[in-house]
Amino acid sequence: MILDTGICTVFRKTDASTAGSMPAPTYERIDSSWYGELSYETSPAWQTEGRKEQRVDGRIRILQNRSIAQNDVVVLEDLQSFSERSENATVYRVSRAYHGMDDDGPTLISDLTLEVIKP
Repeated sequence: MILDTGICTVFRKTDASTAGSMPAPTYERIDSSWYGELSYETSPAWQTEGRKEQRVDGRIRILQNRSIAQNDVVVLEDLQSFSERSENATVYRVSRAYHGMDDDGPTLISDLTLEVIKP
């Protein structure tokens, strides 16, 4: 798969507050990479008992970075810091990260399932 849709940046949200203070979220930049958009369903076709309902707002493929995990934050822009994002940028939460190999060749990839957290 050709990763030519655009550049995305992945951040990890952490709490920088002192003990007893209000939470003060900060965003640590993990990676910036070219991405390609993947096909997806907004909900599974066959519901089964015990299956967690999950909203899917997008899926992207990037070059593999195994440090990306569930609940990391993705912005589909090339950024050095989270505060640089444009005013109307959509912010996504990673609801699932798959780290494997591309079917088209021996390229290590990470497929990220995304859920909108800030429209």
